[in-house]
Amino acid sequence: MNNIIVPDANVFLEMIYSRSLQMMAKQLISHAIANEIQLVAPSLLLDEITEVFCGNLDDLHKVQQHLLYLEQLVDEKVLLIVVPSLAVRIKAIEIARTGNSKSGYPELSDSLYHALAIVNDAIFVTNDSKHLAKVHKFGHVEKLVDYPTVYERIA
Repeated sequence: MNNIIVPDANVFLEMIYSRSLQMMAKQLISHAIANEIQLVAPSLLLDEITEVFCGNLDDLHKVQQHLLYLEQLVDEKVLLIVVPSLAVRIKAIEIARTGNSKSGYPELSDSLYHALAIVNDAIFVTNDSKHLAKVHKFGHVEKLVDYPTVYERIA
């Protein structure tokens, strides 16, 4: 396992909206800024965050500030945004097709992040416990709350 972390969009939203796992999200981003880990995310990340802002943040100036911060992380190569390859997309479909009609199926969007982690021998960090419960058998996925132990393993 390398030092690549694939952060779910909800990791950034924890920090932006001052949610309960804000400190874990800040720690993860701080480690990336210090070049201790590398953040890699599918291009979908920016769209998901923008969609949340569209429906939940009325102040366009604040929306612009948050999106500018993400762009700065990308410009500084703290966060690498990638268009998912064919291998990632096929793995995402495989992940999204697991589950059943009773417990539900993983979301394709979450599966793209997870597949990106699997294909790159990285770890997908999320606070989406529903996704985690459905796909733990694939590995390469950890809860944001467990980030300190993840960091110890890969740093």
